[in-house]
Amino acid sequence: MVDMGEEVRVQPENRAATISFGAALMAAIVASGSMWATAASVYMPATFGWFVLVELSAWTAIISGHVARRRAKRQGLPGRWWALASIVTGWVCSLYAGLVMLVAVGVFAGFALLFGALH
Repeated sequence: MVDMGEEVRVQPENRAATISFGAALMAAIVASGSMWATAASVYMPATFGWFVLVELSAWTAIISGHVARRRAKRQGLPGRWWALASIVTGWVCSLYAGLVMLVAVGVFAGFALLFGALH
């Protein structure tokens, strides 16, 4: 027989920390190129879709990470260090994607100048 007077206490969760961690994981996986195991993975970082996916994931991780850290501090929720790790990972992935796109644009601009000069 179950005692109905007994109260079960469940620790509250920090959903923003979970979202932040998932977005940071997605950004890291996509930025590393681990999702594609084919020859197309060489050309994937040069596409605009790759850049958008990494940036959206990274910024989701950064913003929700800051929300999670604030909630953890004010309400005593868990997940403060996971949120910090997600913020750092988000910034690293965002900067990496920006640098890759700058290199890709530079290479394409260089080819355009080279082939434009030959004609």
